[in-house]
Amino acid sequence: MSADLSYLIILLTGVVILLENRLKRVVILLGIQGFLLLLPLYQEESGDGFHSIFLAAMVIVFKGFLTPIILFWTARRIHSPESTFPKVGYLPTLALLFAGAAACYFFMDMVSAFFGKSHQYGLLYVLLLIYIGVIGFIVRRNWIGVIACFSIFENGTFLLTLLLKSGVPIGSEFGSFLDAVLIIGAGAALRINSEQYKGEVSR
Repeated sequence: MSADLSYLIILLTGVVILLENRLKRVVILLGIQGFLLLLPLYQEESGDGFHSIFLAAMVIVFKGFLTPIILFWTARRIHSPESTFPKVGYLPTLALLFAGAAACYFFMDMVSAFFGKSHQYGLLYVLLLIYIGVIGFIVRRNWIGVIACFSIFENGTFLLTLLLKSGVPIGSEFGSFLDAVLIIGAGAALRINSEQYKGEVSR
């Protein structure tokens, strides 16, 4: 499987997460996307050495397991509604996606001239993945969907780092993964506290 195809598959899972209205499927797809990060990681790092193994382990633990588990547990704890729809509707959301795709394609030559021709389309797919995360901040109304889109954004920045510079210091990579999980955990804790406070006030 070519590296660009791996980035395309990850991008398509991001699109499905953005448009999916069932929160359980959103969380499952987010976990699948986390495991899919192993494909470009193996292709870029060649799977050799302690650095590659350590990075793959972090992807599995943080992206594949911890993030979906935290979201599932919190959603069940606060009895979150199962369905959610974009604030602006599906057609405007698709219009934003197409506008971003057109803009990325228009500027692709400029970006490639700056970063080089290596993985030209892979870079386009990664930029679109980051853009999908930004759109999710705007159009998602349920907090789980918003956090899922934050994770998509963070996955995109991870892939962008992987594309532009391999062999980043392990401490920096670990800090990036840990920051993402801490933010997700903090958001979940704040949501639980707010729901409990509302329950106490209603009594």
